[in-house]
This record gives sequence, C-alpha cells and structure tokens, in this order.
Amino acid sequence: MKIRNPFKDCLGRWKDDATMTEKIVWRLVSVMVGMAVGMALANFIF
Repeated sequence: MKIRNPFKDCLGRWKDDATMTEKIVWRLVSVMVGMAVGMALANFIF
C-alpha cells in the first residue's frame, strides 16, 4: 500500500479517490495520536 495523504484540505475532507483501506488506516492513526496526546496531557495535568 502506498502511503499518501488522502485528505483534500485542512478540514479533513477525503479526496474522491481515497480507498476504504486508506480511510481506515488514517482513522486508526488519528485515533492513536489523539489517545497519546490525551494521555500525555492527563499525566501532565493530574
């Protein structure tokens, strides 16, 4: 699978040719990054 940015713009809209696999992978990456940031903030604040 070729790694590329499947987003049209900074609002997170998908390009017309983005496959379902790309969407799933990028969603998982986004969730993992968000969880890491949230855990880091929680450890920093609390």
